[in-house]
Amino acid sequence: MAQHTHRLIRADNGNTVVEVVRAATNIWSRFVGLQFRSALPKNQGLLIVPCSSIHTMFVRFALDVFFLAKDGTVIEVHRDVRPWKIAMPKQRSHAVLETTAGALDLEAGTQIAIESPADQLQSSLKFLAGAKKSEATAC
Repeated sequence: MAQHTHRLIRADNGNTVVEVVRAATNIWSRFVGLQFRSALPKNQGLLIVPCSSIHTMFVRFALDVFFLAKDGTVIEVHRDVRPWKIAMPKQRSHAVLETTAGALDLEAGTQIAIESPADQLQSSLKFLAGAKKSEATAC
């Protein structure tokens, strides 16, 4: 099966959060994650679903880790997580977004959504598809 990439946006204003996000949704892709990679470009990220904690064993660079609730809200942020560490949120998360440390200015409470052609959106990512708020039209 082909690996699809997606774009993450802020649900409130549609601004791009991550231009290219790869999804890790099966046991193997979640296990491998970013291990053994030398770097991750600043406009890219890895979205791990489902996921309630991460480790950075064999990851060669520092990460910013964003723990997400089932509605796409960032519930906790761990900045500059160095290799050989474990990151766990205080409350249970549904998914984790990993980016290069310092790449995103994203805080807890921000709701994110996914932009992707409907035929390329895996069922495990649909929790982010409904997060985009519809724009109200003025009468």
